[in-house]
Amino acid sequence: MNKQPLYRKYLTLKYIGWGLFGLVIFLSALLIGYFIGFNQVEDELIRERVQTQHLVKQIEQIAAIDEHSATPSKSKEAAYDSEIKRLQKELQALLEQEHRREPLKPQHEYAPKEPKASPPPAAVRPKRLDGTQPKLVIIIDDVSYARDVRAIQSTGLPLVMSFLPPSPRHSESAQLAQRQNRYMVHLPLEAIDFNDEEPFTLHVGDSEETIGKRIIALKQLFPNVRYVNNHTGSKFTGDRDSMEKLIRLLKKEGIQFVDSRTIGKTKVPEVSTLLGIRYIGRDVFLDHQDGVRNVKRQIKEAVEKAKRHGTAIAIGHPRPDTIQALIESKELLSEVQLVGIEQI
Repeated sequence: MNKQPLYRKYLTLKYIGWGLFGLVIFLSALLIGYFIGFNQVEDELIRERVQTQHLVKQIEQIAAIDEHSATPSKSKEAAYDSEIKRLQKELQALLEQEHRREPLKPQHEYAPKEPKASPPPAAVRPKRLDGTQPKLVIIIDDVSYARDVRAIQSTGLPLVMSFLPPSPRHSESAQLAQRQNRYMVHLPLEAIDFNDEEPFTLHVGDSEETIGKRIIALKQLFPNVRYVNNHTGSKFTGDRDSMEKLIRLLKKEGIQFVDSRTIGKTKVPEVSTLLGIRYIGRDVFLDHQDGVRNVKRQIKEAVEKAKRHGTAIAIGHPRPDTIQALIESKELLSEVQLVGIEQI
């Protein structure tokens, strides 16, 4: 049997040693790389964990703030809902009460318990100049319903309709007015003694702001309004301060006040002079007494005043007696020119 030389055994062991050393180096590198990579991954995981915890804390803080702020909001919302429901109930009760009232009946407020009482006198006026054609304005107050408009139009006369502002009892009055070529607004003012007050009524002591807002609302309801006359108003028109506020604000909006003269001691002439506005006031009430004969007598007086002074203003209501008397007085009315309020 042949024996290997000694140097060959030495070389073989040397190669094996180097091989094992290389393997150790390789495995060490793998282990070092593993631990280095693990540490990097671990550091990354730690950073992500910290960021996540930070975000969680932020979310918890936001949630806490939302919960804290939501509680009062919910309570306020509940309070608002409760208040709205309460007001709706009150409004519904008022509307039901208003609807139960009888339809509006034209009436005079200066003597509610004395139907045959004479109205307050007209203002003193100069005589008509010779050669001028007498003009008569006939205003029909308290126009509130379509039947009122039809009755007035049935006369075939150029009468001036004065519409009450809308209320639950006559909700379409503004719409009816806007269908007319010309109209006035019958502005409710406080009376001394009147038990059927309109919701739109202005009162003595109302602030300038309140009156101003009411006039703005009036213009929104009646965009083409240029003239208003008072519905009732014996107390209001008799109060100088109240009338000064009202007429000044009307003037600012380009609206002329026409005095229905529901009280003899009206302050409208005085305030009109103070504010540099021409005074326009009622001369004759046509139907302060019922009956066609009585109304025809008042129509005759209105015609005579127009002839005497050059112009006159008569005020009536859409009552059957008044409408019939106007129809029967057409021949008499032909002696004057029936015009609108803007033509005198």
